[in-house]
Amino acid sequence: MKPLVGFFIILISFSFLFIGCTEDDNVITITFNVGRDPTAAHHTLIRHFEEQYPHIRVQVVESPQDASLQHDLYVTRFAGKDRSIDVIGLDVIWIAEFARAGWLRPLNDLAEELPMEDFLPGPIEACTYRDTLYAIPWFTDAGLLYYRSDLLTDYGFEEPDTWDDLENIVTTIRNDHPHLSGLLIQGEQYEGLICNVMEFIWSHGGDVWDETGEWRLATPAAEEALQRLIDYIRNYDITPRGVLTYQEEESRHVFQDGRAIFLRNWPYVWELANNPASGSNVVGNVGIAPLPGKEPGLHAATLGGWNLGISAYSEHPEESWKLIRFFMEHEQMKRFSIEGGRLPTRISLYSDPEILEHSPYFEDLYEVFINARPRPVTPHYSQISDIMQVNIHRALLGRITVREALERIDAEVQALFERYGR
Repeated sequence: MKPLVGFFIILISFSFLFIGCTEDDNVITITFNVGRDPTAAHHTLIRHFEEQYPHIRVQVVESPQDASLQHDLYVTRFAGKDRSIDVIGLDVIWIAEFARAGWLRPLNDLAEELPMEDFLPGPIEACTYRDTLYAIPWFTDAGLLYYRSDLLTDYGFEEPDTWDDLENIVTTIRNDHPHLSGLLIQGEQYEGLICNVMEFIWSHGGDVWDETGEWRLATPAAEEALQRLIDYIRNYDITPRGVLTYQEEESRHVFQDGRAIFLRNWPYVWELANNPASGSNVVGNVGIAPLPGKEPGLHAATLGGWNLGISAYSEHPEESWKLIRFFMEHEQMKRFSIEGGRLPTRISLYSDPEILEHSPYFEDLYEVFINARPRPVTPHYSQISDIMQVNIHRALLGRITVREALERIDAEVQALFERYGR
């Protein structure tokens, strides 16, 4: 009998093993490729998603926070038809390029499951290429000015409306507090530099396109704007030279350490600067405003934000869409906004009482958010950005003049268009 008993024990053991394998086989794992988020708020959303969809597991693959590095990484992987990417976080500036290359799945039919009329029109437009939707707006961004509200109050200043106002405030306060930096920006040679520079150019009345729709950056307005930024760094001591190595996080840490008066950055900083758990030394002493302009009211903010798309090579498009659809639910986007300090892409959330209690500036700066301006919309934007980064950063370092930088950019962009078209 013992051999027979042993046989049944072995049979039962294999049966359980088989059942276990079947259960494992029924769980589908999808990869979510996204840039590193210092708030880590998306991990909370994923945890709730997996509770609601127990047959789907989400493997998060975080790329460097530097958008330029992320872009190059994804281009390499998509060019090789990498099937390991399912859901991908997309910068607004990549969508036309990736869609044209055939790397993203069209989402027009799937998007019918979402209340598209509740999404901000700007981000939806940014997710559309040749009348086809290739991504869903996850959160939007706009460049903002953070300031030490306690210092401005002590000196009797209002938030600056013009760049001259900002210069006066910095000069006055730094006379008594020379250890403080004036205005922090993101000045390293990467995509964030272009966001900052475009805001300076727009706020001086300039643009990259002329009145006929042709590319032309070497204009008096752009030259004045870039020269002002250079003077801030090299002549007027408004902006420390160290910003030439700063990205978002480096500049945020200096500001929330209490070592600067002003900071240009994205909305996520509000949550961290006012959270003692983040190590902030300025909790309760942070104000937020539109970026200044050359003239009163001439404010400008670069449109940023990230969107969710599905790789054309994904083997799990159905499960990938379920994750995207979950992230777009009203309650999930609200949770992400509150915990991550991100601007929601659904219009109804800008009047949500819980969000306004947590982020009251949403109501005052709503017009800034919906009027944020996109960087040049073209499938060749990544190459254009590289051209601008190199020449502008050289000008900031003093290696070439402002005029030389702008003229070189125009010449190289025109050559790009002549070779590949607009």
